[in-house]
Amino acid sequence: MLVPSQRQSYQDFKHVLDDLHACTQSQELDKTEIQERFQAVKQLFQGRIITLNPDEVNQEQVSVWQSRQTEIHRHIRLLETDMLMLRTARHSATVQSRVAIIRDRLNTLIQYCSAMLQL
Repeated sequence: MLVPSQRQSYQDFKHVLDDLHACTQSQELDKTEIQERFQAVKQLFQGRIITLNPDEVNQEQVSVWQSRQTEIHRHIRLLETDMLMLRTARHSATVQSRVAIIRDRLNTLIQYCSAMLQL
């Protein structure tokens, strides 16, 4: 079971991921707004998620926690690359393609957060 401070960190992280995901669903995509919301995701990740300590997790769940934490970190790095590619996209079709990839990546991250909250 997660300690309350960890649970709150994952809930907050899931909330900013949901906000970013909602931004990518808009009919009128705003690349600047997507980038700004991604910066909020990245800041929360670096400030509150990556710094979480496995010593505060129930011993039977440490390996699962570490595995999921590693996957979250990996997907954040991939999402950062996706954001760079979105920023450089010029054609509408390329932008749409990049946003679809970002949405998929966000769905995966949201699922990992939900799984962490189940611990």
